[in-house]
Amino acid sequence: MSETDGKCRTGVTEDDVRAIAALARLRPREAAFERLTVELNLILEHVRALERLDLSGLDPQEAALHSRPRSRDLGTRPDAVGPDAVQALAPNWRDGFIVVPRLPALEATRSPARDPG
Repeated sequence: MSETDGKCRTGVTEDDVRAIAALARLRPREAAFERLTVELNLILEHVRALERLDLSGLDPQEAALHSRPRSRDLGTRPDAVGPDAVQALAPNWRDGFIVVPRLPALEATRSPARDPG
């Protein structure tokens, strides 16, 4: 990520990962920095491999114009959870919605005009 002796290096060091983590306000455990450095360098190597592809004969719009989205059977929804199942699990349910209690820290900011009751 930095420039050394006029040559731009494309890998990241553990110091780079620490700087990125600080900018993102992340605090990984100390032991994770070595693994994160390896993972980020693998991602960069993959990007470099993609950059080396010869795409000169390809029209970027071509695939979008002639492709159709894959369809799926809408009758089966393995990850769908119906409202009855949600209501059965909800600690408090009102008018088709889960009622979530206000955070105590927000109680001081509660406006009587906006209180739903």
